[in-house]
Amino acid sequence: MRCNRLFATVMFLENKRKDEFWLFESCHASTMKLSTLKLLLPAVAITVQSNSASTIIPPFLDDMRIPVGLIGTLISLSPIFALASRLPLGMAYNHNRARMLIAISVVAMGITNFAYSFAVDSLTFAIVHALNGFAYGAVTTLYMAFYVDSLAADENRSHAMGYYVGSLAVGYSTGNFVGGFIADHFGYGLTFQSAAFLSLIPCALLWLFRSPMGQGAGKAKEKPKVKLTSKEFWRALLEPGLATVVVTALFLNLLHQMSGVFISLYGLAVGMTLTQIGVIRAAYAGVNAVTRPISGHIVNKVGHRGLSYGGIPLQCALLMLIPLFTGFSAILIVYITSGLMRAIVIVANAVGLVQDVDETKVQRGIASAVYNSAGDLGNIIGPSLGGLIAQATGIASVFVIGSLGSTVLFLLVIFAVHRMARS
Repeated sequence: MRCNRLFATVMFLENKRKDEFWLFESCHASTMKLSTLKLLLPAVAITVQSNSASTIIPPFLDDMRIPVGLIGTLISLSPIFALASRLPLGMAYNHNRARMLIAISVVAMGITNFAYSFAVDSLTFAIVHALNGFAYGAVTTLYMAFYVDSLAADENRSHAMGYYVGSLAVGYSTGNFVGGFIADHFGYGLTFQSAAFLSLIPCALLWLFRSPMGQGAGKAKEKPKVKLTSKEFWRALLEPGLATVVVTALFLNLLHQMSGVFISLYGLAVGMTLTQIGVIRAAYAGVNAVTRPISGHIVNKVGHRGLSYGGIPLQCALLMLIPLFTGFSAILIVYITSGLMRAIVIVANAVGLVQDVDETKVQRGIASAVYNSAGDLGNIIGPSLGGLIAQATGIASVFVIGSLGSTVLFLLVIFAVHRMARS
C-alpha cells in the first residue's frame, strides 16, 4: 500500500514537472526574435513581387484567347525551369555569398516580370515565363537555405519554419490583391511593370539588414558538409522520412497550382471581376498567413506526419465542393477553408524537412533544393493535368476529378513509402 502511494506521488510530481516544462517552453518559444523578423521581411517582399504578377497570368492568357488546355501547359513552363535551377543553385549555395546571389536573382525576376507586358503571343509568353521560373527557383532555393542557416542558435526550429511559411503567405495575400486590383483598374501591362519595380524592395531589405542576424550564421559554417556521390545522394532521397516530405510537398503544390489557376478561370466563367478573383486568392493566402505561425504549436502537439497524411485528403474534399457554387461569397468561404487545411499541412511538412533530414548526409542547400524541387514537380503537374481535364470535361470538373484523383494517388504513394521503409 505504501509502495503504491509512493509510486503515485512520484508519478504526480513527474507529470507536474513535465507540464511546467511544456508551459515554460511554449511561453518562451512562441516569442519571435528580432533577428528572425529581419530575416522574414525580405521573404515577404520577394513573394509580393512574384505574386502580384503571377496572380493575373491565367486571366491574361484567357484574354489572349489561348485555349484552356494550352493555358495549363504554358503556366507549367515556369515550375519546369524553376526545377532546373534548384539543384545547381542548392549545390552552389554558400552562406557567405548567398545575399549577393539572392539579390541578383531577385533583379532577374523583376526584369522578366517587366517583359511579360511585351508578350503578345504564346511563344513570347513561353520564353518570358520560362526565364521568370528559372529566376524564381533560384531565389526561393537560396533564400530558404539562407534563412535556416541564419537563425539564432536558440531559436525554436518548428516555430521558425511556421514563421517562414507564414511570411510567404503574407506575401501571397498582398501580391494577389495588389495584382488583381491594378489589373482591374489599369490593365495587365501596368500590373506586370509594377511587379518589376517591386524587386527593388527585397534587394534594399537584404542590404539594410546586413548586420549579423544571430548566432546561426556562424554556426552554419561549422557544420561538416559531406560530398555525396550520385548513388549516395539518391539513396538519401529514398530514406522514408525525406521521401514522405518530398511526396507531401509534391501533392501540396499540385493541388495549390491546379486550384489556383482554375479558380481564376472558373471565377471568370461565373462572372466575377479580376478584383473579386484577387480577393479570393488574397483571402486564401491570408488564412495561410494567420494559420501558419500558429500551426507550429499544433504540429508540436499532434505530430507532423499524421497532419500531412490526413490534411491533403481533407483539402481535396473541400475543393470538390467549389463547382456546387457560383456566388462570390460561397466560393470565397469554401476556398479559404481549403487554404486553412493547406496551411497546417505546409507547416507540418516544413517541420518534417528540418527534423527528418540528417545534415551530415545531405547539406542544407541540397535539402532546400530537394524540398523545393518536389514542390516544382507539383507546380508542373497541377496546371498541365488541370488543363487536360478542363479541355476534356470543363473547368468545373477540374475541382472534382483532379481532387479525387490526387487523394487516391497520394495515399497510394504514401502506402508505397511505408512498405519501402519496412522492407
